[in-house]
Amino acid sequence: MRRCLSFDDVLISPVKTTITSRSTPDISTKIAGIKVKIPILSSPMDTVTDGLFANSLSQHGGIGIVHRFLSEESQLKELNIAAKAGAVYFAIGVGSSELNRYKFLYDSLGPDKIGFVNIDIANGHSTICSKMIEEIKAYSPLVRVVAGSVATGSGYRFLADSGADGVRVGIGGGSICKTRIMTGIGVPTFHSVFDCATERASSSLYDDVSIIADGGIRYPSDAVKSLIAGADAVMCGKVFAQTRESCGTKVNDFNGGCYKVYRGMASREVQMEKRGGLKAGTCAEGVQTMLEVNTTLKNVIDDFGGGIRSAMTYVNARNISELRKNSEFIEITNSGMIESHAFGTQN
Repeated sequence: MRRCLSFDDVLISPVKTTITSRSTPDISTKIAGIKVKIPILSSPMDTVTDGLFANSLSQHGGIGIVHRFLSEESQLKELNIAAKAGAVYFAIGVGSSELNRYKFLYDSLGPDKIGFVNIDIANGHSTICSKMIEEIKAYSPLVRVVAGSVATGSGYRFLADSGADGVRVGIGGGSICKTRIMTGIGVPTFHSVFDCATERASSSLYDDVSIIADGGIRYPSDAVKSLIAGADAVMCGKVFAQTRESCGTKVNDFNGGCYKVYRGMASREVQMEKRGGLKAGTCAEGVQTMLEVNTTLKNVIDDFGGGIRSAMTYVNARNISELRKNSEFIEITNSGMIESHAFGTQN
C-alpha cells in the first residue's frame, strides 16, 4: 500500500532570497509547446468555459478550453468568439462521432487558429483515448493534442507514448466530482502530479510533454504546490465558475443575490439534459450545485498570479523552473493546516 499526500498535507519551507520585489518573478510557462503568460487554464465545463470566457481568459494571459457539450455548429460559433483574442483551444470526446466533430472544427477553423485540442475523457489511461490521439494526429499531424485525465505516472507515460503533447493529471479531486465516493478510484492530485513528473524525468523523450494539474485547485497555494511538484500549469473549474464572466446559468435568490449553476459533466443533470438519462448499469459521478457570484475573472487571476509570484520570492525563484528547483516540501499535521488559515475562517 502506497502512502499518498494531498495539498493540505504539505507546505514549502522558505529560504534566503535576493529578490526584492514580488513583481520580479516571471510566471510564464509552456503548455503543449505553447508559451502563455500565466500557468492557468479553465476547465472545459458547460458552466465554466464558453467562447466569451475563453476570450477573456486569453486576454489575461491564460488559456480557456471551450467545452464540448453542444452541437458542432454551436461549438464552432463559440470558437469564433474565442478566436477574436488569438488561438483557440477546445475539447472533444472519444469515438467516431467525436472524431467527426474534430474534423468539422479543424476544417472550419484551419490549423493556424488551433492552439491545441483537448481529448476530454474521465479515464485517459485507456486504449480508446490513445486511439483518438492517433486518429487526430493522422488527420492533422501538426495539431497539438492534450489528453486525460490520468492519475499515475504510468498513465502519463501511456499518453505521452501515444503522441500526446500534454496530459491532464487528476482523477476525482474536483469539488463537484464524486468518482472517489462512488467507485473508490482516485489518487490525491498532488501525489498524481509528483508521480507523473517523476515519470517525465525518467526519459528525455517526455521533456516537452506538459503536465496539467486538474482537480482540487482551491487556493493559489494549491497552484504553487502543483508547479513545484512538477506541473507546468493548473486547470480550475470552481474558482472560475463563481466569476461574473463564467457561462453558468444565472439565478437570482429572494435576497437579490446572484448565483450560477455549477455542475460536474458526469452529473445526473448533464446526463438527463444531454443524453436523455443515465445509461443502464451506470451511475452519476458528479453533482450539480449553486455558487454565489462573488468575484471577477480579473480578481481570480490577480489572486493566483500574485500568490505564485509571492511564493517565488520566498524561495529565491525568478521563474517556474527555479521555483521547482529551490523548493523543499515539508509534511505537516492537520493542526498545521488549521493554523495556516486565517484564524476563525476557512479563507
